[in-house]
Amino acid sequence: MARRNQVIAVVIKQYGTGLYRTCVSMEQDNVTFLSTHRDERSANETINLFWQAYNEGQLRTPEDMAIFIGTIQPGNAQSGSNQPAPPPLPPAASQQLFLPLAA
Repeated sequence: MARRNQVIAVVIKQYGTGLYRTCVSMEQDNVTFLSTHRDERSANETINLFWQAYNEGQLRTPEDMAIFIGTIQPGNAQSGSNQPAPPPLPPAASQQLFLPLAA
């Protein structure tokens, strides 16, 4: 029987900072960090955007994920929020999107 990849999308609360991080896993041993939010609602909206793009077939390759991450802006996921945006990811982060997790 062929194994089917299970897609997982989560919001993780970072208690020390009060920030919410969004991450997805599209294959075993790989996790992709999507964004950081100051509130849980906007983090959940980002996860909903991910599911919508995934269900529409827009996210199939690492390049698709990099493009999707580039489209996530604090204003796109947060309606009416005037909080400052979290710092941008360094350029190397996009190259590390699909690195396997350490055991």
